[in-house]
Amino acid sequence: MKITVESLTSVDKNIIVSATREDLAPRFEKALKNIRKKANIPGFRVGQAPMQLIKKRFGKEVEADEINDFIQETYREQIVTEHKPVGEPKITDMKWENDELEVTFKVGVRPEFELADVGTLKADKLVHDVSDDEIEKEIEYALVRAGSYEDSQDPIEENSKITADVQPLDDHAHDTGIETDQEIDLSEPDNESLRKDLLGVKPGETAEVTMEHGDHTHKYKITVKSHQKLTRAELNEAFIKEATRDEASTEDEYRTYLKSRIQNYFDDTSRDLFKEAIAEALVKAHDFEVPESMIDLMVNQYYEDYKQRAKDKLPEDFDMDEFRNASYERARNESKWMFIMDALMEKNPELEITPEDADNFMQAEAAKYGLTVDMIKQFYASSTEQLENLRQNLRSQKLFDKLANEIGVNELDKEAYQNRNK
Repeated sequence: MKITVESLTSVDKNIIVSATREDLAPRFEKALKNIRKKANIPGFRVGQAPMQLIKKRFGKEVEADEINDFIQETYREQIVTEHKPVGEPKITDMKWENDELEVTFKVGVRPEFELADVGTLKADKLVHDVSDDEIEKEIEYALVRAGSYEDSQDPIEENSKITADVQPLDDHAHDTGIETDQEIDLSEPDNESLRKDLLGVKPGETAEVTMEHGDHTHKYKITVKSHQKLTRAELNEAFIKEATRDEASTEDEYRTYLKSRIQNYFDDTSRDLFKEAIAEALVKAHDFEVPESMIDLMVNQYYEDYKQRAKDKLPEDFDMDEFRNASYERARNESKWMFIMDALMEKNPELEITPEDADNFMQAEAAKYGLTVDMIKQFYASSTEQLENLRQNLRSQKLFDKLANEIGVNELDKEAYQNRNK
């Protein structure tokens, strides 16, 4: 047997395994002898059939099975040991001709690179203190959400629901007739332009409206047939108790409750976005090739996630090549980040997870969900996958905590953060 290595890039290799029948013969013979011991051939006692007959009847099947086992063993025991491949290896060619076997594996290996100095990098961070105006808007939204609708002859308002006949008026009118009894919720964000044109219109009246369709507009005549008017809920003790699950009973307590919840949301969002910004800054700061096998692994994960979300009902025109091309850059960057993160962990062994880290996490989870620590432990102990996910998440969090203290921070308020890429 011979193993030859061809470098395709600094991180992609073709590994060619060559073997002859002479190399494989002992495997074939052993397998055929085992079959002979158990073979029930008419005219012969079990285990007594001539070997030539056994070879004639089972030889090709045995060779195929043993070659397959040989390939797997060679990959596992020699290629993995020697080259430590990453991602999804591929067998790109396999030939068994003229008593000679040749198998080509395409594999990826870990890139070699120097870690950048985190202290020289910068990442944007969202910094936002919840304002009184945001609290008032949240209260208004909650009162609307808990309100009720009743039939009304009053003029249409911003949160009205209507039933109307819709007739196109411009150049596409010949394609579409009147659409009758259309139910329209004017509070929906997509109905903003329609809402502006219909404010003040009463049931039985008509209005011409302009609606946006991508980069163009169309005109319609709307005949309002019925109107449901919103009556907001009252901001009273009963509403506040129900909305806060008895954590507040007065307006001041309710505002304090909302401010805490909204601030926690912004803080959590800021933390997650800052993690992404740190990872992005580190990816940009490192220039090295990523194995195609890792990119393939990532793309396949995206594909499985996509299928799961679609409940295995992919669009008829789904194109895997197009999907891969669209996912390639994301997969490349995520693969790159994984190598950088592993290198950072190797450089900082103190970041490895300790029993104390796990205990602190489980105590926090128990308090968060109102469970006992033992219940949380049992949940994670129920699955090796759950335990590994916990280890990876804690490991990642410790790394980000360290990076957050070392990287340069560019603090931006909400408006500046939203407009930073414009």
